[in-house]
Amino acid sequence: MKRSLLFFVLIALFSFPLSGFQVDRLVNPYYELVDETFNKESAYNTVSFVEKYFRVVGNSGFDKSIYHVVEKLKAAGYVEENKAKATDRLVYRIEKRALKNPTWEPVSGSLKLASGEEILNFKSNFNMIAINSYGTNGEKEFDIVYVGDSKANELDNYDIKGKVIVGENSAGFLFREGVQKRGAVGVISYRIPAYNQASKHRNSISFTGIPRDPEAKSFAILASYNAYDKISNAIFEDKYGLKIELETKIYESEELTLVAEIRGSKMPEERFVFSAHVQEPGANDNASGVGVLAEVASSTAKLLKEAKIDPERTITYLFGDEITSTRRFIQEDPERAKHIKWGMSLDMVGQNTDLTGGTFLIEKMPDPGAIWVRGVEKHSEWGGRPLQKKDLKPHYFNDLTIGVFERIGLEKDWTVKFNPFEGGSDHVPFLSGNIPGVLLWHFTDEFYHTDGDRLDKVSKETMHNVGIGAMIISLILTENKPMVTDKLLLLLSTKAAIRMTGEARLSQDIVSEGGDVAQEKDILNTWFDYYSKVFETTLDLNPTNREAFMKNLEDTQSALTQLRWMTLSRIKKE
Repeated sequence: MKRSLLFFVLIALFSFPLSGFQVDRLVNPYYELVDETFNKESAYNTVSFVEKYFRVVGNSGFDKSIYHVVEKLKAAGYVEENKAKATDRLVYRIEKRALKNPTWEPVSGSLKLASGEEILNFKSNFNMIAINSYGTNGEKEFDIVYVGDSKANELDNYDIKGKVIVGENSAGFLFREGVQKRGAVGVISYRIPAYNQASKHRNSISFTGIPRDPEAKSFAILASYNAYDKISNAIFEDKYGLKIELETKIYESEELTLVAEIRGSKMPEERFVFSAHVQEPGANDNASGVGVLAEVASSTAKLLKEAKIDPERTITYLFGDEITSTRRFIQEDPERAKHIKWGMSLDMVGQNTDLTGGTFLIEKMPDPGAIWVRGVEKHSEWGGRPLQKKDLKPHYFNDLTIGVFERIGLEKDWTVKFNPFEGGSDHVPFLSGNIPGVLLWHFTDEFYHTDGDRLDKVSKETMHNVGIGAMIISLILTENKPMVTDKLLLLLSTKAAIRMTGEARLSQDIVSEGGDVAQEKDILNTWFDYYSKVFETTLDLNPTNREAFMKNLEDTQSALTQLRWMTLSRIKKE
């Protein structure tokens, strides 16, 4: 038996200790350095500033958040790009683009029963006014019509025109069908996802928007469990009046995107790109991503200035509109895009999970676990569509990211999990551009997209853990230290052995219970093919001694082939 195959067999027997040992070889040069440098108080202070604002692209809260990060970066030594010298490695720029449509900003709001009892106020219910709503020009009284969860054609059975409709459909649906098609003057919508546990968090409201309509100049109010209950009781008592006062701003503006970079010393055209979106009104979603990434950029700059690190490749930090800013960065400059080697999205990364529920997650690039969701694979409550083999994106970035964060989890007694690809954040534009991309996030969060997502749900320790993991991974891949490719290949072969051992056990159990042998072998072959391609992707790191590394890679591939033969030969009906 070849030594490389023996190594795979030993890993199968002693998998988890060996996995930790292999990732230590990559993490140890950075762990203490980064752990001591990352300033969780500074990250928290950024979150505290940003979360005060209901952030929509182009509005004052969004822009103030961008400029707050700029000041932080300037204090860390970043220089405005158009004023920087050729030798300056810390640079930033603010990209400005005209918005196609006006921006929107909430100012104040109140909802009262006819009796005068206030049941919602913007000061305590940050999400009560749907995005794109117009104001009421002072407090006004409205008649209401309760339509429940009526379908579109059923709304014709109600006297809607000139009244505010109250229902259990989305605000967008009620607005389009009630206001735009049937002449209602406004809507009150109660629709909160089950994972927000409305009966537990009775005053929480999930934010959403309605179509911008400068002709109707109407509004949608989003109701909490308690508010909707009080409205329902009033209707039951034949009290059909409400007093509503809303103030909003709708105005022309521009879109800001902040791009900061640590220029690489030897391969500046090659990039590791981070992205954190600024818009959305929550503390965790996504003031926490902004706070962590701003501190990652500042702390990495500090280490550079102290000559403790020297990234040979460029590290880019994007702050802007979710998906749009990242997609634009990739698509606007095809030459730049060709050299983006990795993308990482920070979205909802500060949760105090004792309060919010859920756990820290790494959303992987599409691997076979997104086709066959079994064993250690589990979708979040966000959910994901079934993928096919053609959707797979074999790359070492998955296992490296998981390995680094698992190492931090062990050190910090912090729960780290992963989930199959689902989409919905800034990792998607990377993958769409055929660039390796992963998402750092938390789910299920009971306060996700609700006005319960405030600063008191944010954990400094969580932000610290996420921040140092992100920093370490970016430095492993951009510093280009000698032997990093060999160490990475060793980690990947360990992860492959662990995965294949687990998958083989699952398949054998299924076959033993009467399952289809051919189908199980197809699953295993797909995983083996996947890891064979993962091993090959390590070549993009340009190993220092390519000839020696190629021999190492060849031996590893040979061992994987033999492990495949051994594994498949044992999958049979007993």
